[in-house]
Amino acid sequence: MPANYEQYAHDVVSGKVVSGKLMQLAARRFLDDLNDTRFTFNARKVEWAFQFIGDLRHFTGKSSGKPFILEPWQAFVVANIVGFYWAGTDNRRFSSSYIEVARKNGKSSLAAALCLYFLVADGEDGAEVLLCANAKDQAKISFDMCRNYIPQGTQLRCLHNEIKVESTKSRLKVLAADDSKLDGFNCSFGLIDEYHAAKNSRVRDVIKSSMGMRQNPHLCTITTAGFDKSLPCYALRTTAVEILNGLKHDDEMFIAIYSLDDGDDWTNEAVWVKANPNLDVTVTTKYIRGQVQQARNNPSEEVSTVTKNLNRWMDAADVWIPEHYIVDATKDVTIDMFAGEACYIGVDLASTGDLTAVAKMVPHEGKFYFFVDYYMPEIALTERPDHEQYRFWARHGMLHITPGNVTDYDYITTDMMAVSDTLDLYSVGYDKWNAVQWAIDATEKGLPLIEYSQTIGNFNRPTKELERLLLGGRVVIANNDITRFCFRNVVLKYDHNGNCKPNKGLDRSKKIDGVIAMIQALGVYLDTPHYEQMIYTTT
Repeated sequence: MPANYEQYAHDVVSGKVVSGKLMQLAARRFLDDLNDTRFTFNARKVEWAFQFIGDLRHFTGKSSGKPFILEPWQAFVVANIVGFYWAGTDNRRFSSSYIEVARKNGKSSLAAALCLYFLVADGEDGAEVLLCANAKDQAKISFDMCRNYIPQGTQLRCLHNEIKVESTKSRLKVLAADDSKLDGFNCSFGLIDEYHAAKNSRVRDVIKSSMGMRQNPHLCTITTAGFDKSLPCYALRTTAVEILNGLKHDDEMFIAIYSLDDGDDWTNEAVWVKANPNLDVTVTTKYIRGQVQQARNNPSEEVSTVTKNLNRWMDAADVWIPEHYIVDATKDVTIDMFAGEACYIGVDLASTGDLTAVAKMVPHEGKFYFFVDYYMPEIALTERPDHEQYRFWARHGMLHITPGNVTDYDYITTDMMAVSDTLDLYSVGYDKWNAVQWAIDATEKGLPLIEYSQTIGNFNRPTKELERLLLGGRVVIANNDITRFCFRNVVLKYDHNGNCKPNKGLDRSKKIDGVIAMIQALGVYLDTPHYEQMIYTTT
């Protein structure tokens, strides 16, 4: 019979264990990786970790004094982190992990157990374990949990904020984001607790950079969902989700996200276990039922309850399209696949130093394929406050950098003209604001420009149509981080007649240019007569 972590993965995939889509993807990834010749799985190492953790004793509540027996979901997490190695080596596969689960599911207990295992039992002399929290008070709680789990009669020395193993010259140290000194480490295992509240990635970056001399370091981020999607935790989570969905590749990052699926009714008891794998073990259905009832009676408590008890990220803005629709629509497609077919382009020309987006749309067999290119002048890579993000996109080929301190529109025109070598270019929609001279030049070079104003009245129809097509699974978006970033920033602005268009609110760092360009491309398509393929909308 398979070990409980393997059986757990089978049960998640089969639906015997009710789980969200992201955990189903994680379980499938694990089962596939067991048969991947690039990896070996050391079951003896896993059993050793289970045995060590089983020697720990709980110290609170009804389980006080009882051994720490891992629940199947916890065993799944530990087995992945500890068990996988690169084939033919002693190098552990996963160098980082992202674990997200609702409150009161034994998250902190698991974190403490992992810290003690890597301090004492992983076979690393001179191990340095860093347990990190967002503030000193929270760090003290995390440290006390580690200290209280230490078995009686061990040779571990507990100091004010440190645990030492003299025989191996190893130590566990607690850090907080508000500590004055955050350097000089040689970390072998780092654990960041409740990363959702971190205002910046400083502590995580320090720990990660300190691991360079270790053979098998691991940085574990474990958290509940949060309220602010602009903070670094949500960016890390976004990367994790994209890895699970195959949009990005990282064989060194383990991911376990226990959350409701988009579209789940948070008041439905049947879905609560998706976010609470320890349901009726450490957190009771009765407790969650009470929290949900309070939230239903007091709508002001809804965001807190759904976020912390049901592990769904919430923020103040109403996001236009739920993110899973965008992820599902994203595919690795290229424009060369549609040689000779009709193409419609939308252009959102930015001011001279900002982001410009060009969206090419190809209608094909009832679906609408979007390819979005982005441009920015090279000076923005040093002078913009968020320049590191743009540098990352540029390094990975998602952002075109034009020389100089302003965007060179000739580059954009040349790229659009090259589309005609592959596709039948029907029209290019643009807004004349800041684009008069460019429009003159582009028209002289033969581009079929059509003025397409970005007013709310003009954008209403294509905005609603893009939503309908996305929700109906009829949109395919070429894989690009920036496009998904743009969709996450969109809220809808309405006028008194119910017309709407995308808006990014008051935060000027939030870009929606790619979405604007896509809507323009769809808009000029809708304004073009079609006799073989029509789509109808209500406005």
